[in-house]
Amino acid sequence: MTTIDEPRAVRPEHPGDLMTVLPADAASLRPVRKLVRTWLNGQGWPEDEAEDVELAVNEAVANVVDHAYHPGTAGTVTLHAWIRRTAGARRVVATVLDRGRWGAHQPATPPAHTRGHGLAVMSGCMEEMHIQRGTAGTTVVLVSRPVGAAPDVTAAQEVSAVGPPA
Repeated sequence: MTTIDEPRAVRPEHPGDLMTVLPADAASLRPVRKLVRTWLNGQGWPEDEAEDVELAVNEAVANVVDHAYHPGTAGTVTLHAWIRRTAGARRVVATVLDRGRWGAHQPATPPAHTRGHGLAVMSGCMEEMHIQRGTAGTTVVLVSRPVGAAPDVTAAQEVSAVGPPA
């Protein structure tokens, strides 16, 4: 895991990307899991790896819900995910963005046995995890482990194989 002080630019939205903005509250967790799973299924993502991506993204969104905004302050969480293709492999890249300030309003740290494992979960589920903190908010960047090319898709077709979530 790396931490970067100022957010870097991320990829602009493309057709086939998963892009959503949700309220930063616990009621958004189930819908975000469903959106991620539906999108990954549409990409032909292998089940075991899809579970890891879904869990890591859910943890990143849960961290926004728990830490980004002062209690009683409305905020949003933006999820942008896409497929990065390299020679014979695909990876999910997901960014989870908030416009809050982590930690400034946090109560004392809860006991380690009850909370505080989200970063370890994200790191364990993904090949890379980066946290970009800045004055405009925090972005968590998650990069999955590589999987093979999409089933029944030629290399030439794979570049345009992604479609919008159902």
